[in-house]
Amino acid sequence: MKRGFTLAEVLITLGIIGVVAAMTIPTLVQNYKKKQASVKLKRFYSMMLQAIQLSEVDNGSALYWDKESIARNEDGEIDNTEQKARVERFYTKYLASYLKSVKITSSQFHENRLRFYFQDGSVTDINNGDCIHFIYDINGDSSPNVPGRDQFGFLLCNSQYNSSYHMFYPNRAFGSYKQDEKDVSDREKALQACKEFASYCTFLLEHYDNWEFKEDYPYKL
Repeated sequence: MKRGFTLAEVLITLGIIGVVAAMTIPTLVQNYKKKQASVKLKRFYSMMLQAIQLSEVDNGSALYWDKESIARNEDGEIDNTEQKARVERFYTKYLASYLKSVKITSSQFHENRLRFYFQDGSVTDINNGDCIHFIYDINGDSSPNVPGRDQFGFLLCNSQYNSSYHMFYPNRAFGSYKQDEKDVSDREKALQACKEFASYCTFLLEHYDNWEFKEDYPYKL
């Protein structure tokens, strides 16, 4: 005669499954988020490099593209309206024909930046600084909107500032942020810089980790 499971045995089994699920699901979700973030970062980086390379065929090396200076009013303060106009002029001249953005608005977080939306739901805010500064947000308009978690900085620099911000890539116009006040000559130092200053996390991901979020990455996605 076959013996069935008792109610107590079923409940114990379900309890064990519940405990195991509670222990493993958060890790699985976190790993999924890391994977998705990595995919989007790689896609954005590849998309930007391709757009710049295509534009260089028509406009020459990006190291010599014209970029207007930071716009200031007569009091020396940042002119937010003109800053956005200068971003738009640069984008229209050098990138618009080669990047597939689906919408352009003013940034909801920065008065002097434009926000560009992409088909996968991600966005980038663009600012006119010493270089053209891209803040790429893998979550679009959704939270947390925090550097190192869902926001990652990139710079497109001409030859005037390229050596200051792209010390590891002197002959390349586009890449992650790097300046000489932080020593990032090996991965441990780059990781420490990322912990202290989230803008350096993009450099860690690009230069050392192939856009993958390792176990010791300091910010929860």
